Amino acid sequence: MATFSSINRTDLLQVTGRHGGVTVLTLTISGVSSIGDVFRQVRTSAPDGCGIMSLSLRNRTQGWTQQHNIVFKTRGAQRAGEFRGKPDGLPSLFDNA
Repeated sequence: MATFSSINRTDLLQVTGRHGGVTVLTLTISGVSSIGDVFRQVRTSAPDGCGIMSLSLRNRTQGWTQQHNIVFKTRGAQRAGEFRGKPDGLPSLFDNA
């Protein structure tokens, strides 16, 4: 199995992002040399508010595939210590802060 360092700038990568079982992103990338570069491309191309995305990364040049789950913060996410939840200070799953 390939490792993260096995991405070359000349490789052709196919990236598919799924959220809730629905494909929300399909990219063909070349010119990147690390998994971090791939994640940056995905972050700039992903739809707003997607939260957790399951990525399938296929290196078409070398013939390997990897699966990754990534979490996106919403744009304008609060900073640590700036909790805007319920008055009692406890977080809630139903807050849209």
